[in-house]
Formats: sequence, structure tokens, C-alpha cells
Amino acid sequence: MKKEKIAVCITAQTSSQKLIDYGAEVAQQYNGSLHILHVQKGDSIFQNGQTLKLLTKLLAYGDRCGGMIHVLCDQDVPKCISEFVKQEGITKVIMGEVPDTVTKKYSKIQQETQFQKIIAMLPQQVEVITVAQQDIAYVELEQKIG
Repeated sequence: MKKEKIAVCITAQTSSQKLIDYGAEVAQQYNGSLHILHVQKGDSIFQNGQTLKLLTKLLAYGDRCGGMIHVLCDQDVPKCISEFVKQEGITKVIMGEVPDTVTKKYSKIQQETQFQKIIAMLPQQVEVITVAQQDIAYVELEQKIG
């Protein structure tokens, strides 16, 4: 039986902590390995101090949950995620659903297009698990990740 490899795609948002928790549960359920993946658009993760601070806390939390941490930078985020999944032999990808609110940077349509591109570029045998926004209970991040 092939060993499961679970990748949790996170962004620098507090809701990513719940995705990490869910990924850790799935990895434990399938006796698989947990991979925490953050892909930053561009060529550096050091563009925003507040984002970097939150991301650092999330990655440390993912490490404490037993995850292998992967931080990549690329102009084409969906392609980067797809290549990572192929290279690492990932069998399940966990992502948060596109939120209903419109962010400052992207419209909802642009976010959905990114989301759809990621899913379309993944190998067919990879199971994609999306976690609905209402299922991501917002907990006080400081309580769990410091």
C-alpha cells in the first residue's frame, strides 16, 4: 500500500492554523506524512513584515504538528504548487475554500480563477480536499501558535 503524503496549502492568514490542524488529523488517520506548503508570489517572502511574522508563527505551528515545512516563491503560484505536488509524490492536497469577502488585492473572481487553476494543474490521481470557510473556526491564533 502506498504511503499517503498530505500537503496543506497555507497563506499568511489566521485561518491557515485550522487547515494545519485538519491536515494533521488526515495525516494521522492515514498514517501519512504531513507537508505544510506556502507559496509566495514573487521572488521573496520578506516583502511585508506583518505577513512574515504571522507566516513564521504558522510555519512553526505546522512544525510542532509534525509537518515538513516548505516555503517557495514563484510568479506562477498554481504551477509552483502543481510541480511541488508532483516532485514530492503528494497524494492529498488540503486547501481552504475561497472566502466570500473580497480582499484588498484581488477580486473574488480572480481568487476563484487562481483556485481553479491550482486544481486543474494537479495530477488527476491527487485527491483535493477543500475546507469550507464556515468549517474553519476562527480561534485566537496566539493561544495555539504563540
